[in-house]
Amino acid sequence: MAPCVGCRGRRFHFDTVVPLGVYRDQLRSAVLKMKRPSGEPLACALGQLLVLRRKEKLTQLRPQWVAPVPMHWFRRAMRKTNSPELLAEQIARGLGTAFAPRLLRRRRNTRLQPDLAPGERFHNVRGAFEVGAACDVQGARVLLVDDVLTTGATASEAASVLRRAGADMVAVAVVARAESDDAV
Repeated sequence: MAPCVGCRGRRFHFDTVVPLGVYRDQLRSAVLKMKRPSGEPLACALGQLLVLRRKEKLTQLRPQWVAPVPMHWFRRAMRKTNSPELLAEQIARGLGTAFAPRLLRRRRNTRLQPDLAPGERFHNVRGAFEVGAACDVQGARVLLVDDVLTTGATASEAASVLRRAGADMVAVAVVARAESDDAV
């Protein structure tokens, strides 16, 4: 997929994106369903499918840790589930890699990204993440996991925090990647 017009020339802090597929049709419906508590089995299955279909690429990345893009505690309490964490756990298990659910922490509750214009999304997540208190990522290879990647703003900000803390490599795995004008 080619970058969108708004993304050309933008510097992202992650090395690569490994998607299961494109954010449309049944995969879009699946991503939306797994954001509800009743969708937890679906999230686990999609995490397993991502490993099954993209194992070669994921293995080539040689991640030491698999970590979800964190959700703010308030949003998690309201939603009653955390699909990126479920996905990350399945991917870590499938790769035989350490699962690090507390590697990153969301410091503040940001506005929902889909409610914002693509350019506003980068500003919205700026400063929203921090490395977990007991985590040392110096020299680490990290695989960040999220459900969907559209503009890349959230993943890039999370990767930036890991890079500043000394991570050598940060890749992103997602169930779906947008292919619209908003897409990376």
